[in-house]
Amino acid sequence: MSKFVKLVAAILAVMMISIPALSLAERPTITAYKASGVTIDGKLDEWNLESPAVVDSVEQIIRDGNMWQGPDDCSVKFYLSWDEENLYMAADVTEDSPLGAIEMLPIDGEDNLKLYISTDPTADPERTAYGTNDFLVYFVMDEGYWDTAVDRSMVEKDLRQRYVSKGMDGGESALEGYECAVEMTTTGFTWEAIIPWACFSNNKIPVYTPAAGDTLSVNFAITDISYPCPGTDYIPQLAWTGNANINTNPSLWGAVTLAE
Repeated sequence: MSKFVKLVAAILAVMMISIPALSLAERPTITAYKASGVTIDGKLDEWNLESPAVVDSVEQIIRDGNMWQGPDDCSVKFYLSWDEENLYMAADVTEDSPLGAIEMLPIDGEDNLKLYISTDPTADPERTAYGTNDFLVYFVMDEGYWDTAVDRSMVEKDLRQRYVSKGMDGGESALEGYECAVEMTTTGFTWEAIIPWACFSNNKIPVYTPAAGDTLSVNFAITDISYPCPGTDYIPQLAWTGNANINTNPSLWGAVTLAE
């Protein structure tokens, strides 16, 4: 076992101790600047890149860290932008085996990017259970497809307001009006997407109307299959903040503030 893998294992052992909810002072925060002339082509030339959510350290591993070989193996900078109609998301990904999704695996075991987001700026950031306006979105890194899914299984039935999980069996586009594009780089790829705010609504959940100054709970994760082998047992996953409980506990998320 290499010294690096031993170090990862030791840190993960410490991290197995439950992590309490983040205080507001501890909560990592990024800024999402209002979109201006963004073209969905995989290039980030039109983006303000001053405020990334960086995922690149052993402390950010939330699953199967013994298989992670460092930032050159898998790391990412996430960005958000916005306008009145759409949320924009971008990622600058370093990966040694990019776009390696395998259809026969569960969606949370495929190469993917994950967005955790609340569309309610008045929601208590220290809530420990998902509410009506909390969503987990998957973007599956399958070259040429980039399937999407929305997981609402962790939302109590009475709070779902008939907005249930979509696309969790894979092979679907669960976000109406969503578009994305990829640009390959020497170290991985850059990716950008447009997601209408209406994707987080239905006839019982109003469409969020964003405004400069709003702060939303948010988090990001990346899942990396190091080699394309069906039946892979260990698939590393890293998150911007929190631990594996981010899938059920929004108090472990960070925040994004909308700005002009």
